[in-house]
Amino acid sequence: MRILLLAFCGMLLLGSTVAFLLYVSILSILTVVVILMATMLMFVLGIQVERQRHPLPEILSEEMMPPVQETRAPFSTSVRA
Repeated sequence: MRILLLAFCGMLLLGSTVAFLLYVSILSILTVVVILMATMLMFVLGIQVERQRHPLPEILSEEMMPPVQETRAPFSTSVRA
């Protein structure tokens, strides 16, 4: 009877340890998944809010774009000695 009780307690300890390790593993994986999903959701919501604030067409036409201005002097072809 004593051996049976020790075997049952050993199985109970082993089973509860395995169940705890499996639970912690699943919990950590679910935590990472939830954080990544929340990050993606906030990114998508930020894009939608910005598009509502500043509606822009997908492709800008040449008429809508400002004229190109040169900011530097053009390169000279002369070589200094």
